[in-house]
Amino acid sequence: MIRALGLAIALLVTPATVAQTTVEVLPLKYRKSEQVIPVLQQLLGRDSSISGFQNQLVIRATPAELAQLKRVLADIDTMPKRLLITVRQDADLDRARREAELSGSIGNDNARITVPGSGSREGGNVVFRDGDDRLRGRVVDTQRSSSSSTSQTIQVLEGNSAFINVGESRPVRSRQVVRTVINGQIVDRVVEGTEYRSANTGFSVVPRVQGNLVTLDIDPQREVFEEGRRGAVNVQRVVTTVSGRLGEWMDLGGVNESRSDNQSQLLGRSNTGSSERRGVQVKVEELH
Repeated sequence: MIRALGLAIALLVTPATVAQTTVEVLPLKYRKSEQVIPVLQQLLGRDSSISGFQNQLVIRATPAELAQLKRVLADIDTMPKRLLITVRQDADLDRARREAELSGSIGNDNARITVPGSGSREGGNVVFRDGDDRLRGRVVDTQRSSSSSTSQTIQVLEGNSAFINVGESRPVRSRQVVRTVINGQIVDRVVEGTEYRSANTGFSVVPRVQGNLVTLDIDPQREVFEEGRRGAVNVQRVVTTVSGRLGEWMDLGGVNESRSDNQSQLLGRSNTGSSERRGVQVKVEELH
C-alpha cells in the first residue's frame, strides 16, 4: 500500500517539475537573424532551440526563457548605426647610391700601369693629363626619396559588409612559344599578343559596434605599378580583426625593410642601399 502511494505521488510530481517548451515566432525589425542568434543562443537551455527564417526568429523555449529572450532582443534589435570608415595606406621609399672610381694609365717607356674604368660617364668626372699619363676620377652620390599615401572612405551600417576598390589597367606585351606538329615535324612558333594587367587599391570590411568600441573584420589591399619594370606590380595586403574606440586611428600593420649592397674593385668602390616603410591604419566614426 505504501509503495503504491509513493509511485502515485511520483507520477503527480514529475510532470510538474519538467518545464514545458513552446514554439513562438518573433519578427525582427532592424537586425538580421545571423546577427542576433549567436547572442540569444547563450540564453537557451539544452532542450531549447532558435533558428532564423525570412527575417524572423523561430524559438522553442520555456516561458521563462522566452521572457528573457524578448527583453534581450528589445535591446539589440535596434536601428544600426551609420558608420564612416577611413583606411589610410602609406609607403615611404629612400634610395642611396655612392660610387668612387679611379682609372687611367701612368708610367714610362719601360713600364706602364693601366687601370681600366667602368666606362660610365655618370656622376662627377675629373681628368688629369701629363704627357702620356692620364688619370680619371669619377664620383657618384645620389639620394632619392618618394612618399605616397592613399586614403579611402566608405559608409556602412554596423553589422553589414562593405567593399571599395579603385585602380587602373595597363596593356602588357606578351610572347609565348607554341609547339605544333606539322607533317610529322615539331615546329615552334612565337605568338605575340597584348594582355591587360590591373593594379587595384581598396578594402572590404565588416564592423560591429558595442557601446563606444568597434570590432572590424578588415582586408585592405594596395597595388601599384612598378615604374621601369613593364607589368610588374607591388602588392601590399593585410587581413586581420581589430578592436578600438570610435573616432580613433588603429594600426593594422606595417613593414620596415632595409637593403644594402657593397662592391669593391681595383681603385673603386660602390655602395647602394634602400629602406622602405609601409603602414596601414583605419578609423571608424559614427554618423548622426
